[in-house]
Amino acid sequence: MNRLFTLSLLALLGPVVCAAQNSITPLPPNYKTILETRSFKVIRVHYGPHEKVPVHDHPDTPTVYVYLNNSSPVRLIHEENRGKPFTIVRPPTQKGAFRVSPGSIERHSVENLGDIESNFLRVELPGLRLGDHTLEFRGQAPADLSHDLSVVEFSSPRLTVRRTICADNAPCSIAPSPASSVIVALSGSTISNAGRKTTLGLGDVKAIAPHQSLLLSPTDAGPAHILQILVPGEKWSGH
Repeated sequence: MNRLFTLSLLALLGPVVCAAQNSITPLPPNYKTILETRSFKVIRVHYGPHEKVPVHDHPDTPTVYVYLNNSSPVRLIHEENRGKPFTIVRPPTQKGAFRVSPGSIERHSVENLGDIESNFLRVELPGLRLGDHTLEFRGQAPADLSHDLSVVEFSSPRLTVRRTICADNAPCSIAPSPASSVIVALSGSTISNAGRKTTLGLGDVKAIAPHQSLLLSPTDAGPAHILQILVPGEKWSGH
């Protein structure tokens, strides 16, 4: 009788235990999805000065982090290591820098350690293979924004990151690519495509279909400054 009772109890509790093991803590309000396509999910992140963000989960997806301001250091307390938390401190970021990560399971809380807010984008790449260590790179913020620039700063078989700066009044051309891409604005910028203009502010994004010829120009007194993140081989799905 006891054995039968035990088996019945396990059968009842099994789904509850599995649900608890597989539970995902949703993202706090610090994270806001601003674009989602087949190739990209872009999340804007904000940590206020000295703000503490509760435990939450991120998917195990390769990600490009694009930093939107010169920030304070941030402490991340990770809990995904089989119940053995570990702490890392992300150094202060610089506006215009970026980091490419091959992705990992992430469950952590966050604390901004300084007086300056931290603003950045998580550009998640759901079509890329987890753990591909060719997707590991840190791109520095440019030291000079006074001259036109178009340069590929990171390239792998599955991902390219290109920086373009347009410092002059005349529009700058962005060559078409067979890859789907997303543009991240790092200053006030106007993107023109087949006569249609889109104005972007700092941290705004725009999905670009393959084989599109684009023109970039500033929208204010400073230069236009963008990163274009390209994923070859992904089917275009629009916004």
